[in-house]
Amino acid sequence: MCGKFNISQGIDLEEIKKSPEVAEENIIGIEELFSNSGQVSLNARKLELFLNGVMLTEIKEDGIYRVYSDDKFIGLGIVKNDLLKRDIIL
Repeated sequence: MCGKFNISQGIDLEEIKKSPEVAEENIIGIEELFSNSGQVSLNARKLELFLNGVMLTEIKEDGIYRVYSDDKFIGLGIVKNDLLKRDIIL
């Protein structure tokens, strides 16, 4: 078990090779993978800065956060010492 995911949910590589649609039907998106992480919402200006690599002040506990703008999932960010920096952008 890893978080809310269990090995029984896994798919054998041979099964995927035989039937690629099995993988497509069972792909877990990054947003779902990090669903237990907190989230940060950015307005348009902060989003532009964030995407350009500017670290933003974000008073939250250190950790990984899902980043949203206008309720759209943008990717992941990391807060450390009250600064948010981009990690994975979709």
